Amino acid sequence: MFYSFLKVLVRITLKLFFRKIHITGTEHIKDDKAQLIASNHPNGFLEPLIMACFFPKPLHFLVRGDVFDNSFLRPMLISTNQIPIFRFKDGFSKLRENSQTIDESLQVLIDKNNLLIFAEGNTQSIKKLRPLQKGISRIAFQTLEKKPDLDLEILPVGINFTYPDKFDKTVMLRIGAPVQAKDYFDLYSIDKNSGHQKLLDDLYASIKKNVIHIEDENNTSLFEDLVIIERSKSKISYPPVFSTSDDNLIIEKNLAIKIELLSEKQNSSLKQEVFTLKNQMRVSGIKLDDLNKKIMSISRLVVLIIGFLPALYGAITHSIPIAGGYYFTKTKVSQKNSVHLF
Repeated sequence: MFYSFLKVLVRITLKLFFRKIHITGTEHIKDDKAQLIASNHPNGFLEPLIMACFFPKPLHFLVRGDVFDNSFLRPMLISTNQIPIFRFKDGFSKLRENSQTIDESLQVLIDKNNLLIFAEGNTQSIKKLRPLQKGISRIAFQTLEKKPDLDLEILPVGINFTYPDKFDKTVMLRIGAPVQAKDYFDLYSIDKNSGHQKLLDDLYASIKKNVIHIEDENNTSLFEDLVIIERSKSKISYPPVFSTSDDNLIIEKNLAIKIELLSEKQNSSLKQEVFTLKNQMRVSGIKLDDLNKKIMSISRLVVLIIGFLPALYGAITHSIPIAGGYYFTKTKVSQKNSVHLF
């Protein structure tokens, strides 16, 4: 009940916070299937909210166990399908509780529900899929050990933000075709390490298809400049906020691929051209970001006036949980420690 209530409330808030929410591939989510949701983790806060609100099936989540020590938060966490997982720093007495957590996670899948795991293990705001940790494969294989005839699927999810910490921006999420866990179980039964590695390698390739991936982080600034120019070529209407098109994701993924394929000389030349363009624009008092600004018109002015109150509501409802989350991470969470335990 509380999960459903929050889903409606947060969904409205997200539609006010984002200019566009592109989600594709939801046809892969099945009511009659046990499914592990394997996602990248570039933001740390918004991904589970987006998936919980816009996926057609309720999700269960593995979260850091120390959050459950708060007696006020604990009932809310449990009622929103969150399962505690403890770290070494939480102490051996807490670590012993992880066996119950694992059992609960396996039962979620055996009951043909969906369990979300951020497969990179921790969060980092970069446009790159990082190596997957073993937790996702361990959960999959332990579930099949407990129930060998279970038709367990792993859904590769890529979530991409234009600017994850800014208002009125875009998120692009795509769910790929499911990876069948059973296909790897025979190899795992013969050689556990080989089974884990094969599943993780194939799953990585599947998730990467849905992620804007820039292998060389030195190319990130170039990508960000070029993608602003690319976005200025298309007209983006505000309504509707929610979209089931992945056209924008395809364009930006292809741009990232083209940059990665440039020779060193071509890369250097292109960077110099962009640098020159930005300087010329700066002389005219224009920034590159201004290319995506829309000319004010009577119709836009009317929309802005009408939208002021819901925008104010969105700003307030967004700032409160963000401020709470920021305070919690600064006072309770050590960023140096990985959240992954497997």
